[in-house]
Parts: sequence; C-alpha cells; structure tokens
Amino acid sequence: MRVLCTVAFSAAHARAILPLVTMLTELGHEVLVAGPASVLAGFDQEPTTTTAVLPEVCDQLVDLLQGEVLALPPDYDPFADEMIVEFAAGPHISAAVQALLPVAADFRPQLILRSGIEFAGVLVAERLGVPHVAAPSGTGHYMDRLTLLNALNERRAELRLPLHESLDSAHRYGRLDAVPPGYSFARQPMPAAFAHQQPAHHSTGERLPQWLADLDPAKPLVVASTSTSGGVFATESALRLFDFDALPDQALRHSPLAHLETLVAGLAGVDCEAVVLTGGLPVQAQPAKNVHLVDELPQALLLQAADLLVSHGGYNSIREAMRAGIPTAVLPVMHDQMHNAHRVSELKLGVRVQDFAAKAVTEACNRALTSVEIHEATRRAQRHMLGLPPIRAVADYLQRIVQRNRKLVSM
Repeated sequence: MRVLCTVAFSAAHARAILPLVTMLTELGHEVLVAGPASVLAGFDQEPTTTTAVLPEVCDQLVDLLQGEVLALPPDYDPFADEMIVEFAAGPHISAAVQALLPVAADFRPQLILRSGIEFAGVLVAERLGVPHVAAPSGTGHYMDRLTLLNALNERRAELRLPLHESLDSAHRYGRLDAVPPGYSFARQPMPAAFAHQQPAHHSTGERLPQWLADLDPAKPLVVASTSTSGGVFATESALRLFDFDALPDQALRHSPLAHLETLVAGLAGVDCEAVVLTGGLPVQAQPAKNVHLVDELPQALLLQAADLLVSHGGYNSIREAMRAGIPTAVLPVMHDQMHNAHRVSELKLGVRVQDFAAKAVTEACNRALTSVEIHEATRRAQRHMLGLPPIRAVADYLQRIVQRNRKLVSM
C-alpha cells in the first residue's frame, strides 16, 4: 500500500501522526510524508521519507494578504468557529494543493492519510480519485461541520473540483480516533471512527532525568504544559502578519506564555512536586521550591510516573493522561480547548480551571488530586483505552478502505 501522509501547522501535529507513519513503514508499506520544512523537522531522526513541499502557513498568509497586516478585533474570540476554519481551510490552502499535486501524481498514492486539520490532502485526494482518512485530532473533532463544508466548497470551486453537499465530505472514507467511542471529544455528530491504541511514546531512546527520580516520593507528582500550536507563528513571516502592538487584551491574557505563568503561580500553592514543561517559552515568574521548570521532556513517558496533568486541554495531552490513568486539570487557551475542558469535567476525567488566575489553578489541582470520583473515573477510562485494538490494526483498516475504493472505481 502506498500512503501519502500530509501534515501542517506545527511539530505537535507531526508528533501525533508519527506513530501511524512508523507503524505503516515497519509493516512494509510505502509511505511519503509531505509538509512544511519546520513541521517535518520532527521526522529527522526517523526512518521516514519526507518532502518539504508544503509552504509554511504564515508564508502563505503573508503572500495572500500582500503586505496587509492582520488586526484582531477588540472582541477577539480565541474559540470562534470562523477563525479556526479560516486558518485550516481558507484561501491559502489552494496554493498548498497546487504544490502538493505534482508530488502526489509522481508518488501515485493509494490513500492519503492526513493530520486532522490539514485539508489540502483532502482536495488532492479528490483530484486523484483516491480515498483520504483523517488521523486523530482535537481541532478536527471540534470544527463546525457546516462552516468547514462551505470553506472546502469555496476551495473546490477555485480548483474546479466538484462541490459536495454532505457535512461529512471531509470524512467520507473514514477517520481515526485514539480514544474509545464513549469518550469521544467530537463536538458534533461525526461518522464513526476506527478507535485504536496510540503508543504512550514511540522512541526507545527516551528516558527521564535522574533529578526527577530524586524528587520527594511522598508528594504527588504534577506535570504542567501549555499549547505548542503557537510554534506555527515562530517565523520571520509571522512577525509581518500581526500588529503586535495592537493585539487585544483577550489575546494577550490567553497567550501560551501567560498560561504557563498562571500555572507556575498556581502550583506554588499545591502540596506537590510540579514539573512544568515550558517548551522554551521565557517564563519570567520565579517558581516556588516545589515547582521545577524544564524546556522539554517526553511528556507521555513522564505521565507514567505522574499523579496529575495540568494542561491547556489539547486533545493529545488529554488522551495521554487517559492512557496513563491520571486526571487532568484544564485551563483552556484557544480553539477546541474550551470544549475539551467541558468534556473532561463531564466524563469526570478531571476538572476545568474556572479562571485564568493562580488561585483557580490551585483549587482545581487540589480537587483533582483528592476526588475519589475522579480517581475511579480515570482508572476506568484507562482500562477502556488499553482495551482498544493495537495501532497495527489501523493498517488493516486502511487497506480495507483502499480495496473498497478500488472495487468502486473498477465497477
């Protein structure tokens, strides 16, 4: 089976699809991963064939705007449907389709496996007449289906592709998920997903540092992290996109850096050992003695030794905590994270932090660490997660899709 994988936006999306790419490669399938150069850097140490054919998102937007600076409105809503869909499937992705088409035509894929909010792959698959499947994704589960359909139909019209009427056009062949159906984080009804186990970590070389083993074992270990999707803006072109001096207060207060500093301050009031993964962000707050700042550690591996995750509420972080059998305290920043916070609370998998304030973080952590109800729910979820088919079963699922499409085309 020849599989073209498409990924965009950030290294976090690359890490999420990497276990699937690795599995398909190990089983002998021919896999080519296409994306922007910055995103594909996450595959450098992997035995994977990549092509940096997709343009950087911010470069696309700069070219599209032709020097016009984006000004966010004063009532900017970081959770708005329109903003998310425009960023994922706006006019800029037509250029990505044109860049990807020659590579796809030469590779002749039998299937396109795309990261959840990469939609150039959908349109290329439609042009080639091959099936496409979405990898597990939080934002992909969250986007309003009608808003997305309208955006994709605008792109189809630009590319002279047939328009679609079904709200499920982006998942017409199938989709993948890494949590059981009863724990789905989809905001609206969606086609049934093939749910599978996502490995806790993929690299055999990963290990935890000795200083972490020396922390007080009598205290709970709390891991905190923030959104890494902001990495897409860490480019030269991103600096030309926004008038940073005119960013609305809402955007500044909900930035990943402000999020981290709120977590650091709140964890000082929790009787625990806290490890905060900064992702290299310049946290200025002086941490308390029980709070340890580190740029990066393998989060999925770290969670196996932890008692609580404090997070922005990204889908991948939540499912990693579910697999580790620990609760999550969610302080949402943007996109799907508010919905995910509500879902975590609804499923008793943790708590939503009620305010962007240190006191609220402290209260949420204490509740998540001491609630018997939450402890039982997270252990139950872990058992459901470990009862899913192994990731290798995804290969059979994809092959069935390819075979079914081949039969339909030959009829």
